[in-house]
Amino acid sequence: METLLVVAIIVTAAAIVVQAGVLIAMYLMTRRMVDNVDGLVQEAYKLTAPLERIANNFRVTSEDVVEIGKNARVELIRMENILSETTTLIREEVQDLRDKVNDTVDDLQRTVMRPVREWSAIATGISAGLRSFFNRGRTTTATTTTEPTFTEETIIDIRETPAA
Repeated sequence: METLLVVAIIVTAAAIVVQAGVLIAMYLMTRRMVDNVDGLVQEAYKLTAPLERIANNFRVTSEDVVEIGKNARVELIRMENILSETTTLIREEVQDLRDKVNDTVDDLQRTVMRPVREWSAIATGISAGLRSFFNRGRTTTATTTTEPTFTEETIIDIRETPAA
């Protein structure tokens, strides 16, 4: 049994040596891994400052873009108001111009057509007078002609209608 005990002690000693070797290997690997992680952390710290500056630049830029957008909106509203006012003023001016042109044309037509109407009325009156004068000597019993009678209303009507 003594042999069995020696074998058990040797196996146990070998197991302890193997465990110690495994623990030492794990320690060395962990130490190497810690060194790598420390290096990565140092690199991350080196990149943090530029990333913070970039983030600050983005924040400032986005604030500027928001401000520009607000200013652009205000300017757009102002331009719309100016355009609306200008359109309204132009329409009013065009309407005033149309009214003035129409009034001028009406005045011109009255000014030009008034003497024409008067002369037309005079010519019509002379024509009727001459017909009446020359038809007085002729009397026909079969045909009766009706002479136009001129009252003040027909003279006014003649003046207001353009001559043919």
